[in-house]
Amino acid sequence: MSTEQKQRKRSTGQQIRRWSLTLLGVIVLGIVVFLLMPAPVEPAVWSAPAAPSFEKEGPWKENNKLSSAELVTDRAKFPEFITFDKEGRLYAGDSDGKIYRVTFDAEDKAQPAEVFADTHGTPNGLKFDAAGNLIVADIQKGLLSIDPNGNIEVLTTEVDGGPIYLANELDIAQDGTIYFSDTSNYGKVMFKEIAENKPHGRLLKYDPVTKQTTVLLEDLYFANGVVLSAEEDFVLVAESYHYQLTRYWLKGPKQGTSDIFAENLAGFPDNITRDAQGHFWVGVFTTRLPFADYMHSHPWLAATMSKVPQSLLNGASAPVKHGLVAEYGPEGELVNSWHDPEGTLYGITTAVSQGKYLYLGTAPGGSQGVHRVLLKP
Repeated sequence: MSTEQKQRKRSTGQQIRRWSLTLLGVIVLGIVVFLLMPAPVEPAVWSAPAAPSFEKEGPWKENNKLSSAELVTDRAKFPEFITFDKEGRLYAGDSDGKIYRVTFDAEDKAQPAEVFADTHGTPNGLKFDAAGNLIVADIQKGLLSIDPNGNIEVLTTEVDGGPIYLANELDIAQDGTIYFSDTSNYGKVMFKEIAENKPHGRLLKYDPVTKQTTVLLEDLYFANGVVLSAEEDFVLVAESYHYQLTRYWLKGPKQGTSDIFAENLAGFPDNITRDAQGHFWVGVFTTRLPFADYMHSHPWLAATMSKVPQSLLNGASAPVKHGLVAEYGPEGELVNSWHDPEGTLYGITTAVSQGKYLYLGTAPGGSQGVHRVLLKP
């Protein structure tokens, strides 16, 4: 190698080192700026209870009851909620705004799904009222009523002079009163809200006679599924971010007060439905996330994570690939849990007992389509 070649090689090496040091300096500077940047939230400290074990004997013990789930339809990619009309036809909304209807033949085989209506929003909660109208909680459009011909009427988008931020799930009393959740004043699902660990959700009531909307409960940790008891003496609302079901009393000596119906669920509860026996079925969107529980007890970490752009955290907040449904009795006792530990079916938002089947829906991030399993295999 000539002297000139040696000098050229030495010069190239020096340039690489200079560029490497410059890049390292930029990275270090970026880290320092990120750490010094004020957090958008002030996280609250919370020591989450230890998650129930899937290994110990008891109602949470792991099984494969959901592993044999069959696909009913995949036209609704992410059927957040599922309901049935008086004729036994299935209805499920999708994240693109469409609501699909599925008819079953004499052998209970699903026929091709058809579009029933399009809210041009995101229809989540679905329930038929006594007049045959489909009442819809749409996270973008508010509380809606859709007649049998698919015509849409907006029932309410405001409460107490302010907006309903994220109408999510609902149930309807025999007198027509609609109970529904306003999930969060963030207006959408944000990791920043999990990091903050403060309550931003509400339980609302809509009176179809006066057309007035009122607040029953506020300061809920991501208000989600809503269901009435068989006697309509209370209404339940899921608080997803604190792994619990809260009960609001509508009748009796505790009327107007609330308490905890079920706590320390093995994951994030989503929708709640009630079966003919008065049992409550809870779709668990994801099993517990150890990092989230650790973060709640270490606010410095939560504050740091709240500064990370949401787009970079979408994957981190994806559901665990473990399908889970919980069944509770009328008094809040855990009766059973249904699992798919293989994760073929996961991200479950709703479980509806209808006939001899348990119908299952999911949300974006989970598996796709409406599925069902036999209640008594």
